[in-house]
Amino acid sequence: MENSGNITTPTAATGVSSEDKITNLINKLETSDRETGLNTAAELGELGEPAADALLEKIEEGNSSSGEINNYMLLALLETGDERAKTILSEKLEEKEITVKASAESTVDGQGEVPEDVLRAIEAKDMAMRESLAKSLNIEYDEETDLLEEALKAEEQNSTLYTSFVLSNFESEETGTGTENENEILLQALKSENGYMRVAAAMALGQKKEKDAIDPLLTIMTRDYPLARYSAVMALGEIGDEKVADALMTEIKNSEKDYIRSSAAVALGKMGTEEAVPYLIERLRDTKAAVRSNAALTLGRMGDESAVEPLIDVLESGKEAEGQRKNTINALADVRKSVALALGAIGGEEATEALIGVLKDDEEALEVRVAAASALGNIGNPEAISTLRTVFDNQSLNMGIRNEALLAIGKTKNQESAEFFVEKLGDDAFKTSAREALISMGDIAVEPLIENLNTEDPAAKDETALILIEIGDPRAVEPLILAYQ
Repeated sequence: MENSGNITTPTAATGVSSEDKITNLINKLETSDRETGLNTAAELGELGEPAADALLEKIEEGNSSSGEINNYMLLALLETGDERAKTILSEKLEEKEITVKASAESTVDGQGEVPEDVLRAIEAKDMAMRESLAKSLNIEYDEETDLLEEALKAEEQNSTLYTSFVLSNFESEETGTGTENENEILLQALKSENGYMRVAAAMALGQKKEKDAIDPLLTIMTRDYPLARYSAVMALGEIGDEKVADALMTEIKNSEKDYIRSSAAVALGKMGTEEAVPYLIERLRDTKAAVRSNAALTLGRMGDESAVEPLIDVLESGKEAEGQRKNTINALADVRKSVALALGAIGGEEATEALIGVLKDDEEALEVRVAAASALGNIGNPEAISTLRTVFDNQSLNMGIRNEALLAIGKTKNQESAEFFVEKLGDDAFKTSAREALISMGDIAVEPLIENLNTEDPAAKDETALILIEIGDPRAVEPLILAYQ
């Protein structure tokens, strides 16, 4: 056919349309949710070799916005059936395996032994304390501390924003000599007449773990005005030192300010000071809920078995019993949730029994029961797992509790659990949790997932393949290639 006016030849239209469609589909992977990503990968697969060429070029560039997008592209390449898929898939899964092993080996200070839910809860407390400090600064200094408040509210903490604030606002007594480095200026700023400058310098030096700041920070902690003292406690917890621990234990015992006691509890947990356990147990009877909650989480982080009975006492005293009024502070959901997570981190028969009671109690707040389910998963003994399975199977229970029970079962990381979760990939209500659990299990889940590649359900096969790619175990390469030939 000839071109005439706005009429284009079918051949030209088809060529342009195919190329544009592939580009649009690959771009679509950048902004897709999981379901759309899976569907888009399948569409690319149907386009065959032209799509494979474009996908290989994009993968080789290695400039995708996230590893997740690369996973979708690898799945799409598999779907095309292109013979080059095996080589690139082998290469990428080997890279993933190396990364996972390196990440595991880089875990330091025993942090890998602390349950993730406890660490997340402590991080949330830490962030809440920084936000509280930022709010107080805003009230006292208004716009003068905007950049400092921004630094305090940042989810990922580092010294850069704090240091920039100090360097921009603090006039060094020795300016012009050309001999001061950043840390020297920050140490000088700890003596500034300006309160917010001392706060900023303290936070910067804490993130830098600057040992030379310990003595001036200890002075600020005990003698300065409240907001500077608050920042000094946080900074000292980041630096860590034996004499710091002694001072923090004194503060947690004697300070009149509840926010100092709260931040001291978190700081002692970061340092892992065993001698602090009795002081933390004492704070379970503090007059303020935030202090009790922080003390409980820190006891969980430390994993000291001597804390189990006092923690259980908090749960029991927070409930009404015959002839006994409940402790109103221990009845608060935040306190009870922190205690539940702490018991799960410590473990043992007594902790298991107490947590099962919380999980099964219809009068407990939803967030507390969810925390108890997660905690039982951390303990992982047969009694805990049996209870979690029973809770999950109970369709009359709240979906949030059932979902958390499912995730908690996944923490056990054994073959039976992996097979259980593979079955749940076909359950719309729980497939998201099942997927997360399988990815978390890693190599333990590989064999059951490989077996599931034989499913006759195309959507289930694609989901299974994507999980295998995300796990990154090279054993999956050959079965994946065979499944998509």
